[in-house]
Amino acid sequence: MSLDGEVEAGLRAVGELYDVVVVGCGPAGSATLMKGVELGLKCLGLEKHRFPRPKPCAGVLYPRVLEDFEVPREAVEEDLVKVKLVAPSGNYAVVSFDPPGAIVDRGKFDHLLARRVKEKGVLVEEARVLAVELSTDRCRVLAEGMGIVEARFVVAADGVYSAVARSLGAPWRLDELALTLQAYMEVSESEHLDVRGVFEVYYDPLETPGGWKWVAGRRRDVLVGIGQPIRELGLSSVLKVKLEEFLRRRFKGGRVLKVEAYMLPFKGPKRDRLVKGRVLFVGDAGGFVRSDTGEGIYYAMHSGEAAAEAIREALDGGDLEKTFLDRLHDHGLLQLFDATEVHGALRSVEGAEEFVERVRRLSGGGL
Repeated sequence: MSLDGEVEAGLRAVGELYDVVVVGCGPAGSATLMKGVELGLKCLGLEKHRFPRPKPCAGVLYPRVLEDFEVPREAVEEDLVKVKLVAPSGNYAVVSFDPPGAIVDRGKFDHLLARRVKEKGVLVEEARVLAVELSTDRCRVLAEGMGIVEARFVVAADGVYSAVARSLGAPWRLDELALTLQAYMEVSESEHLDVRGVFEVYYDPLETPGGWKWVAGRRRDVLVGIGQPIRELGLSSVLKVKLEEFLRRRFKGGRVLKVEAYMLPFKGPKRDRLVKGRVLFVGDAGGFVRSDTGEGIYYAMHSGEAAAEAIREALDGGDLEKTFLDRLHDHGLLQLFDATEVHGALRSVEGAEEFVERVRRLSGGGL
């Protein structure tokens, strides 16, 4: 898309040239900005929503997230003390955490991360990005209410429905996405105590081929969800029926407070789609999600840091794409869809049983 017509219409470029404009200020975008300012980059964050805003997500953070990043305690709804993986037969594996991880409220979590970025002196504007245009030495970003912002690089951290990706002709295809539904529930005191601080993941390829179900016990409520590749679903209403059946089986009673739907790019990052000229894709926009649990926050934040490091290297004369891919490889982020035992757990009953049994035997090591 050419922005020349927009300039002629009066939307002139703002005066400053940034090293990087980060589109989307969730965990991936905030991590990019924090690392960017640490590395001396001139940064601008653009976020289409006003914080705090609701964000559908289980909010599960394994201990490694707390080890690698400073997690705002005010966003923690419950300490994550263990993960329970359940096979179709009911056989299960439990991995306990000491020190614990966390289950966070994503609305609060994202808001507090963005606030920290602002406290570092980074400008974060509330603005919807409409288009991005690339040239040999810079990017031009058309932002609603701002006009055209110019930067040497852009980081697309604007989620599964990335406006940057659409503008560059590279959105996610439907067959690369999983539809997820998540219910917020009140359950009995005894059932609440049973799951509080626990993240349960259920694999049943006969019921949810290619997908999974989950339970996350928080301080005041319980999150119960289901996710399945769109290509396996047919009608989206089928997933709602499956979620209702799972709720009835898992909890004897309880009350559903609300249900949210969202998409996940379940096939993992694609090496050939992570860099488009001077644009890097991170977080859900880049596909940094585990296909067996839907976990993405840890990978989103590391992908954001990798993007900032790659931009710093490029400004110093290095190779942008090579540095970015090397950093992602160092953190194991390019292999999120490559674990064969995970594929088996999602595709066959035998594979699910073998995967859970393997984790059970190795449960002293942790996830």
